[in-house]
Amino acid sequence: MNGYQVGLGFDVHKFSTKKKSLILGGMKIPAAFSLEAVSDGDLILHAVSDSILGAAGLGDIGDYFPPESKQSKNIDSIDITRFVLKKIGGKYKIENVDIIIVADKPRLVKYKQAITKSLRKILVTVNVNLKIKSKEGQNILGTKNGMSCLAVALLKEK
Repeated sequence: MNGYQVGLGFDVHKFSTKKKSLILGGMKIPAAFSLEAVSDGDLILHAVSDSILGAAGLGDIGDYFPPESKQSKNIDSIDITRFVLKKIGGKYKIENVDIIIVADKPRLVKYKQAITKSLRKILVTVNVNLKIKSKEGQNILGTKNGMSCLAVALLKEK
């Protein structure tokens, strides 16, 4: 059949000072805060995983890792993404993933290449594009006290 499927993922988390480890795209970013979440709060991997699941018609990560589940508590988002990749493994190939992270802080531009490289390794594809946008101080796509991420995945049936 060799059809293409497109999926959209979105995630948003507010800042937390409980932990001092911001994780984005599978890597630690120096920051005086983390993102509040049941898992490690990696909103890039959450949005990407949801976009892949959506493209495959397999729901979203909350279906497999419900927030109230003990299994979800402090889970590494790389493990979530690996689970998602296993779910689609025999049926789909990731053709492309396009990501926009929306955040005023920290300044992420200097980490863009490293995050992209990390995502390519995790997703086992070179077709990953990352864009970093500021909210320009506006209360859009999250709040002034957090960040958000949108991702689109294009899958091709094997």
